[in-house]
Amino acid sequence: MDPKSFNQRADAAAHAFGAAIERLVDVVPGAIGCRGSQGTLLALTRSQIPALNVVMSTAKKPDAGDIADLAAVAAEEAGRHGFPWSIRLRCSPNEAIVRKAGEYGLTGESEQPFMVMPLTDASALPPQGGQVRVRALSGDEHNEFAEVLAAGFGAPSVIISSLYTPAVLDTQGFTAYVAEADGVAVAAGLGVVVEGHLGVINVATTPQHRRKGYARVIVEKILKDGRTSGAHTAYLHATDEAVALFEGLGFRTAETWTALIGS
Repeated sequence: MDPKSFNQRADAAAHAFGAAIERLVDVVPGAIGCRGSQGTLLALTRSQIPALNVVMSTAKKPDAGDIADLAAVAAEEAGRHGFPWSIRLRCSPNEAIVRKAGEYGLTGESEQPFMVMPLTDASALPPQGGQVRVRALSGDEHNEFAEVLAAGFGAPSVIISSLYTPAVLDTQGFTAYVAEADGVAVAAGLGVVVEGHLGVINVATTPQHRRKGYARVIVEKILKDGRTSGAHTAYLHATDEAVALFEGLGFRTAETWTALIGS
């Protein structure tokens, strides 16, 4: 794929990610969300996960005024209800945004590769291998999903279950997965299809089962099901440690996103 086409695909994927967050806000109990005058997204799930209480711009050049307006709302809600929040951008923040974030104590900064791949050929996706069973979960299995994901991330399961409720997991386009080896749950992940784009989200392996290829197997299943459902492009935010895994599956880094968080 030529660079121009890849950049266009990445741009569309970034906007689809914003739409996916909006869809999540629509179904999480008590969540609120809106768009600023310049398209910046405010999405507050009231989770204890800062990335899911966010002022986020999917524009390549974020509007500092729009971000400032929504940051004031986020800070007020966070203070009232006691949850962490963040500002997320597709680029490095300019001085005005850094200054505004600092006013609210968001002085930490982290970067994440944003990776994209076309789902144009099912035969290009690696086959699911080994003696691992990957299955999709229904909403009434949300506690199982939360337990595996929480173990993978080292977080209390209530943080996950309060976000990924039965209503969320039963929402069209949202599919939770668990991977099982010899009947034991070893990994979990989420696929979200919105606007023809598949988001690969929150993939985690339990500590005692890492480095055995389970994360790869669950991502393979998410990709295969996403394409079957009609998605033409997959995207994800990776950690630096996971970039090689996703490159091996066909993803390429399109850009680096920045999160401004409480230090």
